Amino acid sequence: MRVGEAGSEIYGFVCQVSSGSLDVGRRVSARGRDEATEDTLFENNPELTSLLRTEFSALVAGFRDGDRLLHRLPPSPPRLHGFVHACDDEELRGFTARLDYLSTLATATARCPIDELVGAALRHASRVQPDPRAYLVAAGKALTTLLASDLRRLSTILRCAQA
Repeated sequence: MRVGEAGSEIYGFVCQVSSGSLDVGRRVSARGRDEATEDTLFENNPELTSLLRTEFSALVAGFRDGDRLLHRLPPSPPRLHGFVHACDDEELRGFTARLDYLSTLATATARCPIDELVGAALRHASRVQPDPRAYLVAAGKALTTLLASDLRRLSTILRCAQA
């Protein structure tokens, strides 16, 4: 995902998503069991858009500073009301072409399953690279250097990265 204006985007990987009621005390109940599509569900229950919210957390892995793409934390956080967008294939390929972002992800201390996140990021990134297999092999080598002292973690991440 990315947030920010052209030339100063912040890039991250979504690591946690939850949906719930806007009213903390209100319990959410599933609807639409008999609906054919999600669109039909919302057409027949228009109040849902005012009652529910979806939140996500992302692990920041880099940012753009003009023409430079840097794989480290940005000097400032995204704007409070910044719009978040999914990266298209070209953006994802550009950001993940260099494997420097793996260090930021693999050493993060976020409250999410980091090893699963790194594996999912690699799976997602490899599919847009010119040679997905060579990309995963190179990523595996980079992770071997990063996680040489924790082979169990390395094995978990590599297993998660397999398509």
